[in-house]
Amino acid sequence: MNASDFEARAARGSSLDPRLAEFDVKPTVAPTAVRTEPKVAADPAPTATAESKHPASVIGATLRFKGELRADEDFVLQGRIEGSIHHSQNLTIGTEGVVKGDSRARSIVVDGTVEGDLYALESIQIRATARVQGNLLAPRVAIADGATFNGKVDMASAARAARNIVERQSTHVLDERSVDQVLGAGVKGAATP
Repeated sequence: MNASDFEARAARGSSLDPRLAEFDVKPTVAPTAVRTEPKVAADPAPTATAESKHPASVIGATLRFKGELRADEDFVLQGRIEGSIHHSQNLTIGTEGVVKGDSRARSIVVDGTVEGDLYALESIQIRATARVQGNLLAPRVAIADGATFNGKVDMASAARAARNIVERQSTHVLDERSVDQVLGAGVKGAATP
């Protein structure tokens, strides 16, 4: 191959090595513009609460999980969890969601079934489709008409615990163990007559 062959191949955009010539892509038809309609999701990713702007992580209806689940993002459960849930953000237990164990989060919304205690730093909402068997510990609790609930509600201990956490956060960073200790202390204090 001489210099003029190299120049000709370079001008065509083809490879300079003749052994690679079979891999050269030669356009046969000029590209045409293709118009596509944007696809709209039938069911956008759910969010844990109306105030939340970020999409939530979701465990779907067919998923089963055993053990301790921890995360720092909003979470929607449509499946089944046997064990504890520790979230620093919002937790939503959907209509098909089932939890057998204690759950801790910033705020909790229940549409499904829970067998265990619920601990929230801000609020717990038990909606009309919910079935809850366990204690509720949060500064604000709402139980909708039609919901099935069997347990105790402790708002005073939860409010003290939340204030304690806020005070500790202003002085230093709290780890999850500290949050669990404060929330656990609130429940133990509520259990004594």
